[in-house]
Amino acid sequence: MSEERGQRDPGFAKSFLEDVHRNIESLDKSGRASMAAFEYGVGDVIVTYENELLARIAQGVAYDIVVPEHTMLIENPAAVVKRYAQKHGTEDVSAAFVEFLRTPEAQEMFVKYGFRPVEETVQEQTKGQFTIPPGLFDITYLGGWDEVRETLYSRRGVWYQVLAGI
Repeated sequence: MSEERGQRDPGFAKSFLEDVHRNIESLDKSGRASMAAFEYGVGDVIVTYENELLARIAQGVAYDIVVPEHTMLIENPAAVVKRYAQKHGTEDVSAAFVEFLRTPEAQEMFVKYGFRPVEETVQEQTKGQFTIPPGLFDITYLGGWDEVRETLYSRRGVWYQVLAGI
């Protein structure tokens, strides 16, 4: 583990984010919006989601991808919200859809759009398509979502302070 990644100090995080923020030309609302701005000519480098880049490359747009040694695994869950599904009479079809998302057929479609598969057989078939950085971590490394919301995104949080110039 590099020394920088090992830092858990909010002061270090704020200083690091201030340095990063000074170099940001466009702070967009989504990965897709960032891609559009970058392709329109805003900025020299884009920091975005892997799937956004892979999807554009699949469409014939040339990109050089640099995968950082330490980066966060982002997982997109799918769930049925029981009270809404019951209210609309879609509980069975909703549950079937969520179940389908985990099948090899659905996972192969996700791969076509740049998403990493979670189903084992598709993972095995596509393992050469995705770089696995040695320092890959998930939200638990940062203390979980409750900790991240409080430390990073709340009004007292580091990222809020950087954006507000505090």
